[in-house]
Amino acid sequence: MEIGEKFTPHPNLKKVYFIYLALAAMAPLVATLVPIFAAAAFAPEVWEAAWAFISIPFVIVIAVVCFVAYWIEKYYRSISFTLTPEEVLVERGVWWKMKHVVPYARVMSVDIIQGPISRKFGLGSVHVYTAGYTGPAGGTAGPGTRGAEASIWGVQNFIDIRDTIIDHLRGRPLFGTQKPEATKVVLDILEELKKIREELMK
Repeated sequence: MEIGEKFTPHPNLKKVYFIYLALAAMAPLVATLVPIFAAAAFAPEVWEAAWAFISIPFVIVIAVVCFVAYWIEKYYRSISFTLTPEEVLVERGVWWKMKHVVPYARVMSVDIIQGPISRKFGLGSVHVYTAGYTGPAGGTAGPGTRGAEASIWGVQNFIDIRDTIIDHLRGRPLFGTQKPEATKVVLDILEELKKIREELMK
């Protein structure tokens, strides 16, 4: 994994999304097909008179499935990730563009997650957490109770990406590097507090 190089999810991510779509559409498709077959088999007179109305739910479900299938392709093309020298950058969104920027100095932990379907296609996710962050996930939500501030998902080299981020975290102070003058002020305050404590103990 090279720093500064923009990369995208593996094409297998689209297969994972289509499997999710098929599983989600299975129940409504069955629910709409049962009345159609029942009317055609046991009440042909009803089917002949009202087939257009009975088929409306099925047509709606098919239209929604086709729209989501079209959206999956557009959404996949909108996703990109970049590990810059200073931050993790995640961009996504078809109609509403979203950009998540997480400086390495704020990162507290980096996790990798693989769901059962993603594992079948060799994909995984890298979830980047900052101190106390509990907002919406910056990518895909994992099984944890906290939302990741940034997520890199649908990639095959997720372990390499995690290790690259961790390598950049080593040796970095939390919340960035303090300026020398700020450090001097802190040391002066500590020195004054020590003197006050010594005076109080006398």
